[in-house]
Amino acid sequence: MGQPLYQQIRRDLESQIRAGALPTGARLPTEKELCEKYGVSRHTSQRVLNELAHAGLAIRRRRQGTVVADVRRQIDLLSFASPDPKKSGLPGRHEVISARVARAGDAVLTLPGASPDTAVVELVRRKLDVRDEPSSIERHVILFAVAPTLLDQDLDHLVSLNYLRDRAVEIDTMRIYLDPVVLDETEAALLGSDQGSPALQRRRELRTSDRTVIEVATVVVRPGSAEFFLELPVPKV
Repeated sequence: MGQPLYQQIRRDLESQIRAGALPTGARLPTEKELCEKYGVSRHTSQRVLNELAHAGLAIRRRRQGTVVADVRRQIDLLSFASPDPKKSGLPGRHEVISARVARAGDAVLTLPGASPDTAVVELVRRKLDVRDEPSSIERHVILFAVAPTLLDQDLDHLVSLNYLRDRAVEIDTMRIYLDPVVLDETEAALLGSDQGSPALQRRRELRTSDRTVIEVATVVVRPGSAEFFLELPVPKV
């Protein structure tokens, strides 16, 4: 089964941005122009532009159209703190750094409540942006008991929350932490940054109804690569 048409259109626009054909500040096609070019509905073209804006690729301005954003510096803090697993997140691609089954005591992250000998699945990936520059490091540690086939999946495109849901794993709550951190030697090398540089980390814990943590995952953003923002409506007086 092929991709939905709106995803194909979005990928087409993303590839033009990656190639430099649509540089920062360039005007993107209007909803009407997308309708005419691709033969889609207004709803579909609106979804394409809204998702590009949501991902930080574009800026939509009323009566001024949609322009290409500086993709290295625009991240919606609300989306970053509470990512939608139905969406692919920030544009770019993943590189798998390591993937293995390990003892919880030897894993790259501490899984709260797990004994040191508990079997876990560990996955470390690096995210590259549309310019193929490092943008973040992702780490996952998941109870092997709930994810025994995870390493058999397409790890470049894996969304662990979707994988667990597809396996009917009970997930009651998702707790998110935003932590200030400093890069260690390994992180600095993967991100092309200086060791000891301050960075922002998102840490996520998935819990069952009995409060068992079945996954802990972190994302460390490359210092200087992103500008976090909150865009809120102005309260009416």
